[in-house]
Amino acid sequence: MTRSSGAARWGAVCAITAGIAFLVPLTFYFYFLPAAGSSATHAQDPASFLPWMAEQGTVRTALWWTTCFPFLVALLGVPSALKKVLKSPSPTAATTAELAGILGLFTLLLACLMLAAGEMPLAQAYVAANEGARPAFVAVYEWQRLVTALLFDAFGFFLLGVWVLVSSVAGSRSGVLPRGLGWFGIITSLTAFSFALGYATGIRWLGELGIGALAFVALPVWMIWLGVVLWRSGGAADEA
Repeated sequence: MTRSSGAARWGAVCAITAGIAFLVPLTFYFYFLPAAGSSATHAQDPASFLPWMAEQGTVRTALWWTTCFPFLVALLGVPSALKKVLKSPSPTAATTAELAGILGLFTLLLACLMLAAGEMPLAQAYVAANEGARPAFVAVYEWQRLVTALLFDAFGFFLLGVWVLVSSVAGSRSGVLPRGLGWFGIITSLTAFSFALGYATGIRWLGELGIGALAFVALPVWMIWLGVVLWRSGGAADEA
């Protein structure tokens, strides 16, 4: 096995694993969280959310930890593998895509870690505090919510959109990636951009409650499809 085929195979394993692993947080987000009495917009109401989080928030903490895993796995191999595949026909696009992918995945991972480690302690401190001290905890919570939302909903998904778009266009035009994967990647990037734009503008039908919600499905599918393509390219490199 050559170095290039080994990188492609490793990237394939990371991509497929990450894509499949996305199913776990999706299950928490769309099933377990609503079943526990929460929702996508619940965190915007601290007076209701923080007591709920202190009492039943284990499921939300699990959501963030399980979301960390696919972003971490993807970060470990997918951007670098894509760069190696694209570098020969499109060196500038390869470098741009890799940088956007690494920064986007790292930003999303950082936001998830902040939420996984920070929400529960704040909620427990809020519930244990007296009425005079609670506004201070709410202020800290709102700061955390704003920062993580900017990292996750805006910067993270925007950078993911850039990564997927540049990779898909460059790969499709050069013939390195299948045309079907290229077009699907372009559509996937548009859902990621919609997610980020929906948060930045406050337009609900663009964000996570509208078109942007499709990114939660499109990204895992794109990742798995890409992983299959990378694995085959690694096999082809070995045969050559």
